Order: sequence, then structure tokens, then C-alpha cells
Amino acid sequence: MGEFVIYSDLMTYILPIFCSAVCSVFTLLLIWNYRNLAERKLRRLVSIYCILIAVWWSSTLWHVLFDDPIFLPVDIPLALSYIYIPILFYNIVYYLTYLGSKRNFSILNYLWPVPTLAIILMAVAWISPSEGGTFTGLSLFEQYTELFLSNFSLRFVIAAVYIIPTGLLLSRYYKHAVLIKAGKDRKYLSIKSSSWLIVFFILSIAIWLIAFLPSLFGTSQWLIRLNALCIMTQEILLTYQTIRRQYLAFQTTDVFLTNEEKPGNNGLNVKQSPTPANMHGQLDRGTFENYMSQQKPYLNPDFKLTDMAEAMGVNRTVMSNFINQTYGMNFKRYLNLRRIKEYQTLIANPSNERKSPYQIMAMAGFKDSRHFQRAFQSENTDKEQSHEEPKINKKG
Repeated sequence: MGEFVIYSDLMTYILPIFCSAVCSVFTLLLIWNYRNLAERKLRRLVSIYCILIAVWWSSTLWHVLFDDPIFLPVDIPLALSYIYIPILFYNIVYYLTYLGSKRNFSILNYLWPVPTLAIILMAVAWISPSEGGTFTGLSLFEQYTELFLSNFSLRFVIAAVYIIPTGLLLSRYYKHAVLIKAGKDRKYLSIKSSSWLIVFFILSIAIWLIAFLPSLFGTSQWLIRLNALCIMTQEILLTYQTIRRQYLAFQTTDVFLTNEEKPGNNGLNVKQSPTPANMHGQLDRGTFENYMSQQKPYLNPDFKLTDMAEAMGVNRTVMSNFINQTYGMNFKRYLNLRRIKEYQTLIANPSNERKSPYQIMAMAGFKDSRHFQRAFQSENTDKEQSHEEPKINKKG
């Protein structure tokens, strides 16, 4: 029983390290598959973020295995991970909300904490000098590191300096997105598509609080396990959504007020329906329909909205909103209309006379007869309700 408990306790530390390493590698392998520099930076940040979490847990595991020394060399990377994990967390959310714009994250966010902390720690050591004890035999640098790790309030404040602005950034983003899209376009506001980021933020708050609870109430193995579970969930969620390119629905360069756009008396922008930045020059009706007519991607039965978004250089939510607003239908129905028209063209072609309807269905991009019949029945129902045939090639 004792050996099982020891093994279970070790796995509590090993699993987050393994999960962090896997997530970091997955993100790093896809770092060259990017649509713009902001996306590349985001993937690099996620990879470094996961590495730092692995360092944090590795250092903690090292202390568990070798708990006799007061100070260990791994305390230095452990202290750095305490400092830079909140900064990377803020940077990741910053790029998620500003993805696609030219706005850069200030390098000062990474530079100021270390010298500032050094000054604070020197002041603390000068005001309350230690006499032997835990600092015996340690160099000055090691003493400052140990002082930082043992100072609960200082570590708490450093984390809060970046976690609180991250929450404010998300709150401001959603607030302005809802205000600007409050008119006729509100039904296209896909806040739901980026709700995972709220879950990610809540998990980060939980990790932050659980990490500091032992400083107040003592170390508990259940708290450590809960923290490990939250961290693994957070990393998997972040990595998965980053790889899927599931970012926020609208670019903040168009959502946030600028110097040229002053709010009116009702608190809304003068420009009520901005077009996302990554639509300019890329995602217009002419370009979109030319691509569909020339490339005919709908002939691939496995063609997805994410594939279409990647081809157009936008995220999947912007792509979905564009089709909804331009054609008054969702992406799936639009593809089916294209396939139905292709089927009608193919079946009228004399060269296909000897081919079965099932072969022509497959040539038109339908996965099987069930999908074909469902698409046709759906369109017939819509025609009966609207009393007009849908047209998808009409130039706007």
C-alpha cells in the first residue's frame, strides 16, 4: 500500500511534465504552418509556455525526491517559471485577441520583472537581514532566489500584475465586440466560437489560486493533484484550439476604438459594421466565387469550413460570418448548393450517359446517396417555403 501511495504521488508530478512536453512538441512541429507572423508568434509562445510549465513541475518533483537540501540549483529555473508563466499567459491572450494585426507585444513586459524584483529583494534583505538559518552558505544570487520563493505575497503580486490585465483585456474585447455588433449583424457574432478562451482563463485563475493555497494552509496532496489536473486540461485545450486556429471572432483592430473613431452619444462607434481586417483585399465576394469556380473545392466530400478559411487566409469564424452575411445561409448548405448544381451539370453532359447516378453523385462531391438525398430534400423544402430557386452565383 505504501509503495502504491508513493507511485501515485510521483505520477501526480510526472503526468503534467509529460503532458507539457507533448503539447510543446505538437505546437512546435506546426510552427512553420502559419498564415501570418502573429500566428507564428502565437504558436511559438504556446510551445514556450508549455515548456515553462514542465520546468515548474520538474523543479517541484526534484524537491520532492531530494527534500534534504534547503536550496537546490533547480530553484533558479523554478523562480524564473514563477515570473514568466503569467507574462506568457498574458502574451498568448494578447495575440489571440490581436491576431492578424500589426500590433506587437512590448518586449518590456519580459525585461522589467527581473531587475525590478532584484531591487525589491535587495531592499527586503537590507530591511530584514537574515542571520544564518536557511541562507547559510548560499551566494547572494541564491539568497535572493530563495527569498523570492519563500515570499508568498511577492510571488502572488507578480502573478496578479499580469493575470488581472489579462482578464480586463478579455472583458474589454467581448464588451466592444457585442456593442459594435449590436445591430442587424448581431446574430452573426460568434462569441460562442471563442468561449474556450474563457474556460482557459478560468482554469488559469484556478491554477494560480491552487498554487498559492499551500502557502496559506499547508501542502496537501489533493491540492497538488487538482492543480495538475487543471494544468493538463488547460494545456490540452490551448494546444488543440491553437492547432485548429480557433481564435476570437473579430479582429480587435476593428473592434477597439481608434483615434479616428470617436464614440457617439449612445456609446457606440460611428462605424457600426466594421469589416474584419483580414477580409480586406482577400475575402470579398468576387475573390471567393472565383476561387470556388476555378478550384471547385466542394468536389472533395471531406472539404470543411476550416479548409475554406485557410485557403482564404482568415479564421473559421470570419469565414462562417462572411458566408452567412453574403449568401444568407450556412457553409454546409452553400457547399450542397454547389454540389447540386455540379450534379445537374454532370448528369446533363452526354459523356456521362453510361454512368450511374451514384457515380455522378460522387463526382459532384457528395459522400454518399444519403447525403445527396438529404441535400436535395432540404433545398426542395426551402424552395417551397420561399417560392424561389436559390441562386449562389449572382454577383453582388
